[in-house]
Amino acid sequence: VQLPDGEYVPFLFTVKSLLAKGNGSEFKPGFTWGGEFNVPSYRTGGFLDPKGRGMYSGYDQAVALPALQADGKEGQEELFKESNKVFDIGKGAIEMEVNKVNAELGEIGGVFVSKQPSDTDMGAKAPKTMLMKGIFYGKVV
Repeated sequence: VQLPDGEYVPFLFTVKSLLAKGNGSEFKPGFTWGGEFNVPSYRTGGFLDPKGRGMYSGYDQAVALPALQADGKEGQEELFKESNKVFDIGKGAIEMEVNKVNAELGEIGGVFVSKQPSDTDMGAKAPKTMLMKGIFYGKVV
């Protein structure tokens, strides 16, 4: 996704393991609900970065940078996060408000605001906080 300052950030929109709760027993205009959810890494362990490094496959270090890594100190620290991949799971939260209900068809619609971390590039970068606003649609069965 592209941020307002023009920076591109890897991002996976999700509501994995969301347990949404609200006040009331029926969907009607004005009904609000939400909860927290897990945000898995954008990339899985099988992903290889442009230098062929991955979490469980590929090279264990960047092949083109042996001189920087050879000192055993500063070079290692600088490249540690880039070369040692991890699968991060963050936390997100969402709030939704129903503003349309079609009881005959069992459909609801409304708006949402979701806050979640961006991807960490498998542990190499600090996540950014992403705030999304949008429209949702659902079918109640």
